Amino acid sequence: MKKQFNCVVFMAAMQAAISPVLATDELEELSLEDLTKTEITSVSRKSQSLSNVPAAAFVISSEDIRRSGAQSIPDVLRMAPGIEVAQLDNGRYAVSARGFNGRFANKLQVLIDGRSIYYPTFSGVTWENDLIPLEDIERIEVIRGQGAAVWGVNAVNGVINIISKHSREQKGGVLTTTVGSPERAALYARFGAAIDQDTSWKLSAQGRYAQASEFWDSGTAARDKLNNLTVDARFDRKIDASSDLSLWANVANSSLGDALTIAFSPSPPLALQPFSLQQKLANQTLGGRYRWLTDSGVESLVQASFNNSAIELEGFYDENRHTFDLDYQGRHTFARHDISWGLSHRTTADEISSHPAILTFSPQEFTQRTNGFFIQDDWTLIPDTLQFGVGARWDNTNLGGSSFAPNATLMLTPNPSNTLWAKYAQAPRMPSRAEQAVRIFSTVIPPSRQMPLAVLVRNSTNGNLLTAEKMEGVELGYRSQLSATFNVDISAYCSRYTDIVAGQQSGIDPVTLFPLAIIQDVTLINGGKGWIKGLELSADWLVLPVWRLQLSYAWTQIRMDDSVNPIVQGAGEMAEQDTPKHHGSLRSQWNISSNRQFDAWVRASAGYERLNAPYTNYVHVPGYVTFDLRYAHKLSKDLELAITGRNLVGSKRTEYVSDYLPSIPVEISPSVLLSARWKF
Repeated sequence: MKKQFNCVVFMAAMQAAISPVLATDELEELSLEDLTKTEITSVSRKSQSLSNVPAAAFVISSEDIRRSGAQSIPDVLRMAPGIEVAQLDNGRYAVSARGFNGRFANKLQVLIDGRSIYYPTFSGVTWENDLIPLEDIERIEVIRGQGAAVWGVNAVNGVINIISKHSREQKGGVLTTTVGSPERAALYARFGAAIDQDTSWKLSAQGRYAQASEFWDSGTAARDKLNNLTVDARFDRKIDASSDLSLWANVANSSLGDALTIAFSPSPPLALQPFSLQQKLANQTLGGRYRWLTDSGVESLVQASFNNSAIELEGFYDENRHTFDLDYQGRHTFARHDISWGLSHRTTADEISSHPAILTFSPQEFTQRTNGFFIQDDWTLIPDTLQFGVGARWDNTNLGGSSFAPNATLMLTPNPSNTLWAKYAQAPRMPSRAEQAVRIFSTVIPPSRQMPLAVLVRNSTNGNLLTAEKMEGVELGYRSQLSATFNVDISAYCSRYTDIVAGQQSGIDPVTLFPLAIIQDVTLINGGKGWIKGLELSADWLVLPVWRLQLSYAWTQIRMDDSVNPIVQGAGEMAEQDTPKHHGSLRSQWNISSNRQFDAWVRASAGYERLNAPYTNYVHVPGYVTFDLRYAHKLSKDLELAITGRNLVGSKRTEYVSDYLPSIPVEISPSVLLSARWKF
């Protein structure tokens, strides 16, 4: 598999690649030079040209999303260099930037229109709950590297900001249907209209269904049958030439089965047993944003949102959460300075109940409050040639304390076609609610000759208050428009991590119900340290006026410090082994004619070793090379039919073995999707 991967990367590098593609009838009219001027707002929380930002940035356009044939946001993110995506089952994904991937990957901040969807209980993102339909996304901005100086805690290894479409761009109706094999279906409907030349609205709804997969070890039917429903409404009003208002409401519900291997039995002997459950997610959000420009030239933005969410793992876990977010951001330019600043507040309150034999939360109810302030100055030292940026953010929360995240960049643009940049930054990752308050049986060590008793490993803080994990890193980047048809973007980075949450052995307790078992308590501490370094590449090539290629590739290496603490040492070894060193993709978009498209997408990832929770043994997750094909035909201006084949190399594969919650792995199989898109 390693030879196959190296071969694909070599061929991809020889062919190079493309930039985000716009609409079919525009492809022949736009050059890559035009496309590098794509707007991006997530680097410094202001509008900038993609070709002129001192960061490892990548933009996925709405046309990229449509032509990919993907059905979920994580699958779309496979386009971006440095973003590691592994599918667990029909709805669950592990998504991270620059290493440390996991079902609850905790060092990647994910936003929808600037509002965090980072899950505060276990950290990470619950990707299985479709919070926004793919059809409603204008673009996805992917920033690799530290973003805490402007976006706050947990923006350690990257920021993903999903930008929704303005309602004025969604006038009229759209109906999209998708059916496929193995059994899956999706339906999307939208209608929007303009009330007057300054006011518009839209209402959309999406439903998705997928039949259960198969378990990787037995080939029997898994429990991951998926049902999703999302309803989204938006209202936009241009009040005058210098102010506008946006309001939105969103409701999302999903149901997805799961099967866990847990140490639970109603009677001796103690045994690891599969435990089937149904996961239900519910989410409701109401929000608004007001932007205005003062007479003195200060751009201001206020955004507020209120969210209710609920998670139920039937018979195992139940959580209800209420979250309020309030953000203010200002910007003012004078002389050679471009200054941005902002204030933020979040209050999130939860009520949690769980199966006491598996995990417990103490307290069961908790309200977390987080306040933050940031300031950023981009100072032009030499006009159009040299820019120096410096900024910092301070955050305080009653679950983890205070943190400070500075940031400095230097960008050199010797000519309009070449940009070099360097960056230094620090970023904190605040411990999650679960890390601070949970007691969970995470691992089972079966009896052996050396230890005739079964050992149940139980994790908890044991009253120890965790502090923020810390990262300090440097990046170097080069971005070049080598010709009107070819550009390249290269970044290299090295990051130092300290105070990583790990464990240390504490007491041993007998298990009264099971006389042949003991409990080994592990207390969570800030004990891990290590380094990550890597290289990322993206390249765009307009081979012909109607044919474009896009390449992305990432190399990642983790080296953790040795420790005399055996648990910290084991966690470090696991971190080194469970990150693929290579992954990449090559996309081809070909306009056969004005009404026909043919797209191909090759993806590859190196293999890695993964701890098979709740056991203590490692399993090898093989590397893979696969590809997707899509053919679309516009029968008329308003009706398009498409057929997509996904994961067409290899009969089946497993991309990930779950952590934290010991879900039984399933197999990812090839699929064929038929879709129709009708505009009216």
